[in-house]
Amino acid sequence: MPLDPQTGVRVYQFIADRLDDRRREHYPNGREEYEADWTAAHDLEKDFATAVHGDDLATAERLLQELMDMAAPWRDHPHHPANHACDGHQADLTVPGARS
Repeated sequence: MPLDPQTGVRVYQFIADRLDDRRREHYPNGREEYEADWTAAHDLEKDFATAVHGDDLATAERLLQELMDMAAPWRDHPHHPANHACDGHQADLTVPGARS
């Protein structure tokens, strides 16, 4: 995955959408867990963007990995960021090396 602000936003948005889904499934329970997870993802995305803009690629890679770890429970979701090519379109997993 490219280390650019759009990547962080894309992964964060995927996580936020899944958290919203989970919150709706468990409503009215789970508000505190949702808020804690959303805040953690949001903070990671902001820190990732700061690292990218500061050209601190080692930190950016680590933070992107943390975001991807947060997205891991939804790995089989068709919109999971790892299932998409660098240009944002869904990768053709039948083509060798198509995973981004």
